[in-house]
Amino acid sequence: MKIRALQFLVFGLVAFARPALGIIVINSDESANRVAPTSGAPWQYVARLDNHFGARASGVYLGNRYVLTANHVDNDMNNVFLNGVNYAVDTTFTPVAITNADLRIIRMVSDPGLPFLHLAGASDNTFNQPATMIGWGVGKGTAIPNQGWTWGDDSTRFERWGTSATLGNYSSDPVSGFTFLMTTFDITFGPQTGQLTGGDSGGGLFENLNGTWALVGINSDVDTDNEALYDENPSTAGNQPDHSYFQTVAQYANQIEAIIGPEQTVPVMPGWGYVVLGVLLAMTGVRFLPRTPMAPRSR
Repeated sequence: MKIRALQFLVFGLVAFARPALGIIVINSDESANRVAPTSGAPWQYVARLDNHFGARASGVYLGNRYVLTANHVDNDMNNVFLNGVNYAVDTTFTPVAITNADLRIIRMVSDPGLPFLHLAGASDNTFNQPATMIGWGVGKGTAIPNQGWTWGDDSTRFERWGTSATLGNYSSDPVSGFTFLMTTFDITFGPQTGQLTGGDSGGGLFENLNGTWALVGINSDVDTDNEALYDENPSTAGNQPDHSYFQTVAQYANQIEAIIGPEQTVPVMPGWGYVVLGVLLAMTGVRFLPRTPMAPRSR
């Protein structure tokens, strides 16, 4: 999961060696975290990304067949598993890495029919906000008494969510220059508090901004590899509570939208227009069903 600083230079080998892993929550019963959250966070927009080895990472569906993921994940993804359906990656589209960010855009061959996802913009306040992280992978490993869990022991993979709150400042990597939102795996935040692990890379961090769920970050990094630690303990090495890091989206929303293009909507005719068209088609013996227009783009 480490992608900040010098880890960028060796991540290709690390990612190759690791399985895809999933969000860990403090609650001992995570069954509620393996179904869509009741908050309405965009569960249906988060995909599992596969290569010929199987499940590797996560991605967020944006619209128009485009998927946003982390740029540090493997480059050989060939399948997007979204809402129970496998979609082949479009090899005629050259993936686009967003400059100065841990972001990459890929495209699917076919359209799942979801409206465009709202992206946080530069004018949105994404600090000190309740947030929901969503990603794919395996569950908790061995318990670390009163501290958390290891991760990577469980080979099952599910979509999971966890909650937290963003901190009041960005974390900027001094080597890459990338800018991250941060959350804390703090037990005082409640039982559904989540911490990222390896294969959550590329999944999404979402906030409800003025009544609209928006993508504010892409899952990118953690403090402690192979462990999720939720409580302060001076006798245990590492940073506790652990932090999760999310590549910010707001600064790149315009660039992303320029790549994925406008939402394709179907013009809506007035009621009398369908009557006239129906009469004309009936005269020619052609039957038709009017198409339902897609929901308007929220941004």
